[in-house]
Amino acid sequence: MSEQFVGHAGRWRFAWRLVAATAVLTLAAAGCGGNGGGGTTTTPPAATTPPAATSAGGGTTVTITEIDFSFDPAQVTASVNDTLVINNTGSALHNFTIEGSSVDVDTQPGASTTLAPPAPVSPGTYTFFCKYHRAQGMEGTIEVTG
Repeated sequence: MSEQFVGHAGRWRFAWRLVAATAVLTLAAAGCGGNGGGGTTTTPPAATTPPAATSAGGGTTVTITEIDFSFDPAQVTASVNDTLVINNTGSALHNFTIEGSSVDVDTQPGASTTLAPPAPVSPGTYTFFCKYHRAQGMEGTIEVTG
């Protein structure tokens, strides 16, 4: 389905180690999280708002917001050279996973996670989701361009 970028292996290893270290420090500082709710939720409608983008030397910054049990926007287009910023504005621990890739990061409530380029996926269309709340409809689509 997807292939890892071979030419940027060393750079990717460093970037993902940095992301992993940041995630570990965030979890250690914030303690264990959970959804704290336990109530029933309904599936929110898919957002169609274009992602916020700013120039960042060779790519842009694409922001995806985790709100309660949805992503905003739920449909995203990003280049392999774009930086993804995942903001958790909800009250629960959330996760951002891109199906068929190595992307699988948690973001504490009120925190952000930054995924630096290049993307660990080849150009194509992928499903992203929160592994904790996917059953509640927390997923979206990302189109990765070259």
